[in-house]
Amino acid sequence: MRVGVVVLFFGVAFLLKYAIEHNRLPIELRLAGAALGGIVLLALGWRLRERRRGYAETLQGGGIGILYLTVFAALRLYALLPPAGAFALLVGIVAASVLLALLQGSLALAVLGVTGGFLAPILTSTGSGNHVLLFSYYALLNAGILAIAWFRSWRLLNLVGFVFTFVIGSWWGYRFYQPALFASTEPFLVLFLLMYVAIAVLFAFRQKPELRGYVDGTLVFGVPIVAALLQAALVRDIEYGLAWSAFTLGLFYLVLATALFKRAPQTARTLVEAFLALGVVFATLAIPLALDGRWTAAAWAVEGAGIAWVGV
Repeated sequence: MRVGVVVLFFGVAFLLKYAIEHNRLPIELRLAGAALGGIVLLALGWRLRERRRGYAETLQGGGIGILYLTVFAALRLYALLPPAGAFALLVGIVAASVLLALLQGSLALAVLGVTGGFLAPILTSTGSGNHVLLFSYYALLNAGILAIAWFRSWRLLNLVGFVFTFVIGSWWGYRFYQPALFASTEPFLVLFLLMYVAIAVLFAFRQKPELRGYVDGTLVFGVPIVAALLQAALVRDIEYGLAWSAFTLGLFYLVLATALFKRAPQTARTLVEAFLALGVVFATLAIPLALDGRWTAAAWAVEGAGIAWVGV
């Protein structure tokens, strides 16, 4: 059944793009039909939630994905919706999908809905490379994942959002990024980094009592590594840009480790140690990126002495 819904989702996507070249019915009517189909799937899935849970969750996930697709197509392909109106609708869909997933305690529904949301702009892409629209939309989706992380420690959902966000962001950067776009791109990278650091922290604190304190190593270490690589590409033409970026990231993790240690020294011990290690690593990397060999050797000697003192 889930494979059938995925096929249906891709079918709707190609149908909306096919409508550009074969204009037989008013596009407004076709979009309304697609949206109505998504709503019907949602209503049917909700009605069957008690009797056939897996089937109902799949229907609801497909319905949410089709609604994402329809709104994004109306905005990006046909310009039938103003950006403010489209984002209001997208916020409503994100809120509804979060609420449905939480009410039913359904990880599968959350993953299906989020996957459809991330694929919608790819399937309706016109090749224009409008990154502000794309990343603003993804920020909404990630806000929904963050909201779910506040209530549920669903690792798979967090990983799906992380992979889609940074893989698609990297793909866009490879194809379209230019230094002139730095000011409109950097804030989104910082935002996504902060979101997934917050999700990693919530995952450690929202576990069951017997598992509380365990961390998701993929997010804890994967997010800063991927973000640092993308940041290096963004600041490659800025003098000392990489040095300042490494220093700022190191300082951020050191401050975060300190705050968590003060709040929950026992529960967050593993997370504090991970963030402390990341802070030291990035701060250490900033030294050779900004200074010559002599100053780097001196700074690393002082740092080594400090680490030895802390260890003792």
